[in-house]
Amino acid sequence: MSTLTILIVTLSLAVALLGPVPAMLERARWPSREPRAALVLWQAIGLAGGIAVLTAAMALALAPLHSSPLVAAVVFATNILTGDLTGGLGVAHLSLLAIALVMTARLAGVLPVTIWRTWQARHRHRDLVGLVSQPWPAARPGHGHVLDHPVAAVYCLPGRVSRGRPRVVFTTGALEQLDDGELSAVLEHEHAHLTERHDLVALPFLAWVTAFPWFPGVRRAKASVAVLLELVADDRAARAADPAALASALARIGRSETATPAGALAITGTGVLLRVRRLLDPPRRSRTWRGAAYAMAAVLVSLPAVVMIPW
Repeated sequence: MSTLTILIVTLSLAVALLGPVPAMLERARWPSREPRAALVLWQAIGLAGGIAVLTAAMALALAPLHSSPLVAAVVFATNILTGDLTGGLGVAHLSLLAIALVMTARLAGVLPVTIWRTWQARHRHRDLVGLVSQPWPAARPGHGHVLDHPVAAVYCLPGRVSRGRPRVVFTTGALEQLDDGELSAVLEHEHAHLTERHDLVALPFLAWVTAFPWFPGVRRAKASVAVLLELVADDRAARAADPAALASALARIGRSETATPAGALAITGTGVLLRVRRLLDPPRRSRTWRGAAYAMAAVLVSLPAVVMIPW
């Protein structure tokens, strides 16, 4: 496969995955019917988009050495080890390589930094909640906590046993506004977040938007994933509690303006109207869209790797 072909494929893929594809997926209606499949597709878009950008940059920078970026990288490293400090590249291509390496380092470095900062913020807030809250017996042992605050809010703080128990936090304002059935349904929603570790699903998208905030597709991905995670938690909660009670709770407190602490997952503020409609009138599942989403995700993830293989 020629360098020109690799560049055309990877650049086209990168442009599509950073612009029009996220825009179309954001406007599509089927993700609300199959939120789990849509989440997988969003993850594939993020991964494939990042790989495609880096592959295109590396292919262009290392083009004089070989048509395959993978082989060219080996040749470049071999030249360096044998004493050619330029690796066999001219000034222009070395400059392009430097840009590609900076992009790679930024993308690779932002994720662990984002994870560390989020975990630290969550750990501090868990400790603070433990100091200023009261236990709520209705929750699972050690999970439920009540904060004295007039504004209705409910959120969860995921955690591991070694760093502190997960916490589901209710304000006194929420306890006053919601009846027992609604509180039970909301608690199931938050437990769904904790059980499925939705915080780990959201972290790469937070890192992605931190690394490349100027790409519209990146911002769309973060916002759409936030809504889809709520839909998944709603669906799981609706199997264990009354869907109408959860919809009623969302209608009561779903548009609360209380800021969610860093690292927390809140029931409020994200796609409330859509969620209420889904709970009251569950959409029909679609095997066609679900299968198509998984197939497309597999293609997107594998395509950049296939392009790099020397044929």
